[in-house]
Amino acid sequence: MIKKVSKVISIISILFAAFLGSAQVYAQNRSISGTVVDEGGEPVIGAGVVVVGQRTLGTTTDIDGTYKLSVPAGVSLEFSCIGYENQVVAVGNQSVINVVLASNNVIEETVVIGYGVQKKSDLTGSVASVRSSDLQNRSTTDAAAALQGKVSGVHIMSNAAPGSGAEIRVRGYSSNSGNIGPLLIVDGLKVSSIQYLDPSMIESMEVLKDAASAAIYGAEAGNGVVLITTKTGSEGKGSVSYSGKATLQTFSRRPQLNRAGMIEYLTLSEGEEFVNKKLQDFDYSHPDYPNGVIDTDWIDAYTEPTWSQQHSVTFSGGNKNGHFFTSLNYVKNDGIVKGTKDVYTRLTAQVNADYNIFKWLQVGTNNSIEKWSTSSVSQRGYGSSFESMLTMDPTTPVYWKTPDEFSSAVKGMYDKVQAGTSDVNYRFLGDENGWFANTKYSDAEGSALAKRDGTDSSSGGFNINGTMFMNVNPIKGLTLTSRLGYRLGFSTSHSYTAPYYIGDRGSVSTYAINASANTSWYYQWENFANYMKSFGKHNITAMVGMSYRESHSDNVSGGASGADILKGYEPQFRYLNYVLGDATKSIGNAPSETASLAYFGRVVYSYDNRYSVQANFRADAFDSSKLSTKNRWGYFPSFSAGWTVSNERFIKDNISRSAMSFLKVRASWGRNGNISVLSGYPYASTISVGSGHYQYGVDEKGSTPASSPSGIPNPNLTWETSEQIDLGLDARFLSDRLTFGFDFYDKRTKDLLFSKPVPPELGVDVVRVNGGSVLNQGVELELGWKDNIGDFSYGINANFSTIRNEVLELPAGTSKVTSTDASSTNYAVQTIFEAGYPVWYIRGYRYMGVDEEGSPLFKTADGGLTTKPDSGDMEMIGQGTPKMTFGLNINLAYKGFDFLIYGSGVAGNSIMPVLYRTGFKNHMKYELDMYKDGYYPNPAKTSGRFDFWSSSANVFKGDYFRIKQMQLGYTLPANLTKKAAISNLRFYVSLDDFFTFTKYPGLDPETASTNNTSGSGLDWGSYPTMQKVVLGVNLTF
Repeated sequence: MIKKVSKVISIISILFAAFLGSAQVYAQNRSISGTVVDEGGEPVIGAGVVVVGQRTLGTTTDIDGTYKLSVPAGVSLEFSCIGYENQVVAVGNQSVINVVLASNNVIEETVVIGYGVQKKSDLTGSVASVRSSDLQNRSTTDAAAALQGKVSGVHIMSNAAPGSGAEIRVRGYSSNSGNIGPLLIVDGLKVSSIQYLDPSMIESMEVLKDAASAAIYGAEAGNGVVLITTKTGSEGKGSVSYSGKATLQTFSRRPQLNRAGMIEYLTLSEGEEFVNKKLQDFDYSHPDYPNGVIDTDWIDAYTEPTWSQQHSVTFSGGNKNGHFFTSLNYVKNDGIVKGTKDVYTRLTAQVNADYNIFKWLQVGTNNSIEKWSTSSVSQRGYGSSFESMLTMDPTTPVYWKTPDEFSSAVKGMYDKVQAGTSDVNYRFLGDENGWFANTKYSDAEGSALAKRDGTDSSSGGFNINGTMFMNVNPIKGLTLTSRLGYRLGFSTSHSYTAPYYIGDRGSVSTYAINASANTSWYYQWENFANYMKSFGKHNITAMVGMSYRESHSDNVSGGASGADILKGYEPQFRYLNYVLGDATKSIGNAPSETASLAYFGRVVYSYDNRYSVQANFRADAFDSSKLSTKNRWGYFPSFSAGWTVSNERFIKDNISRSAMSFLKVRASWGRNGNISVLSGYPYASTISVGSGHYQYGVDEKGSTPASSPSGIPNPNLTWETSEQIDLGLDARFLSDRLTFGFDFYDKRTKDLLFSKPVPPELGVDVVRVNGGSVLNQGVELELGWKDNIGDFSYGINANFSTIRNEVLELPAGTSKVTSTDASSTNYAVQTIFEAGYPVWYIRGYRYMGVDEEGSPLFKTADGGLTTKPDSGDMEMIGQGTPKMTFGLNINLAYKGFDFLIYGSGVAGNSIMPVLYRTGFKNHMKYELDMYKDGYYPNPAKTSGRFDFWSSSANVFKGDYFRIKQMQLGYTLPANLTKKAAISNLRFYVSLDDFFTFTKYPGLDPETASTNNTSGSGLDWGSYPTMQKVVLGVNLTF
């Protein structure tokens, strides 16, 4: 089978090489043939044979390692293949040239595994490694987003709003809490986010997916671990590089109806008389629209194409004694909302250096300094600006030009304010084009533009993340490391709201001002020793260490609200310093401090490069803010083993290395924890001071301030614990050109944290308990092919993973946990955490078609049909978490040109839009289309029927595949650029997020339920992914 596949690939390669060579005609004086073999005498399949200096004239060896080529006289041939040293042979008078290619003996790729490194071929756990070359030319400025589509079993959830970082999920959802992201480690430092890192600063990213690999991080590794190593300089000549790009962002999808479509839908839904009466009362000719007919596209009104920019300057170099890497990166992301209310800026400096003071002593430091600021608009929620953008009727203009166009409520208040008879000095929001119009047709809470400008808010801060380390090598094979990591964070936020009037609903009648300042610092001190020893065919690696971590935070917040709160209302007075003494004020301040201690170790034994076993152990202890003294310590072991089958004699003697170069099977078991679900003394019954009032007797006037317990204590409380089994296979074929990876995993998380109700007679509401378990099970596949034919090189990599997610059990006495995320919109739909189902599945009514009168039919709990279901008839109608994730990466290069395509997607998840509104409001296109297709009842039968909109009729497949990036680049020839002392100059153009394949009719299936674990699958109208055109340049001196 391998020979057949190889022969097909070789034939394709030969034909392609012939095509490349057909562009030029040479004087052919000699026919050359021969065989290319490796040092063991085995044929090298697909080796490149090209004429030196005329690289379009060439061929490749076939399944037997033979080749034949006609060449001009006096030339030389270059023989090359991945994994071998290139060899150049002068043709001279020869007609037969046989070549033996020597292995290039390149140092094998190593991966970071936590407190050490390991050869990739020696891994016994499931570790995915993404190198800097894999991240090269990515347009994103978010390190987490750069992983998208790169690694099987890793789901990246993007939120396109400026300043919103991507979320990482490793092997599914394991908890009922929202704390399900992986542990993030940068250069050995634990961080809460990697958004500050530009992908261009990263040398490698390792994802520890199985419990055995992650167990070295113990109680914080229950959701996987992402290890990031930033770049350092290389020995030799120093370099200076610059990269810059400009990005044009545009809105891509328009799921809502236009004027004609909305009128058609409302005529069916509410009746022709209703619609005509509304239009007769409120419709009019407006000068901003063709022929005066108001037909507002609220997406166009609220958004506009915008330019974002990124610039990076890097200095690097080194010698045998030390290395340095310094980078300065600037990002400005101007979101697509008109104006400056959604802008993110970031200035980051990275400074890395190391120096060998003696042969046995190395010191170094890695530091990142970040300054950021952001402003944002409301999204994903009832009353948000994005909800208004999608539901505001298109018969309302964007602007009122004169007060005569105002609605009656706004006109009446406007006249009062102008006359000085209003109790409140309201603003009437607008800009140079007029006042922002609000609908006269219904009780909407204002246009998206009014919601954008109602409040001025901003936030910003300054962060320092860094490490200092010392490596001591007292004897051969022993490395002692002492590392100090630190984080400093400073942030502020401000918001100001002045009274404004947009109608009977949504107006604000008081002033409000709020500000906060937060300071935090964290340090970790880690000391560990690595020892490596080889004797004969035996190799032993051991590591032992300890870690102490401490964090502090202090914040202060203040605010005031009322009819008159400031000494002045001009911009320079909108600070807490100018709040009046008699204004209603609020203040807050609550410093916190936490600490943890850990001991850990690892032992690895391998024999003859065939058999490997590894054991990890970590003991973690946390302070009393998380767990009681009784349960403070947790213990997390793991074991793994690997068998490199390809190094067995029966493989070596029977299968050519060029056919199968590597085959390994591995298995692992491990235990991890999730401590992030615990905070604020959850095991104790703390006293809530002044939390209520108590009346001592019926004759007492008023009540007395009282304090009460927060709940029933539970000193047995502990963290979530995950145990995981992983079975894997790694293989490389055809001289390492074809790679294959397979993993099966079974992850079971137990001791989930629940708030369990207790009898009211106890005087408290709940007790915190551990209980329940969740299963995540699946397979992961990775397949790659890379090769070169003369000057043409290419690589294709694909990954695919499945996820079976199920809640196995809940605490005794708990049937299910219910979230009513959409209840504010009158939707009856729920998301449920219940045994026997996926986490937070969508629960609603099962739509069964229509009855004889055209009314919607629903399935009842006993299997019957009804037109009026009740809560007892609800069932699972979808799940918000995907069952499959996949990615595709294609890289092509020819001479100075390079071309990149990568995409990612998910399948098996469901999405329910919660954007249906009653009255004279806009609707989604699908609501009308599905009626016309015969699937939905007549809109008259579903008007105001939130049982229908909370049914499976309103649930859609969330499957999608998005081409995240298509990039074409060109690097100028070096013989031209070197005249200007430029070693590399590349220009590129990229189309990002331009093509999405999905049947979901909403704004964006990728961002539909980001940042909301318990409401997964409910789409409120999140900030969608933009289509982007990117223009960029890379320059190196």
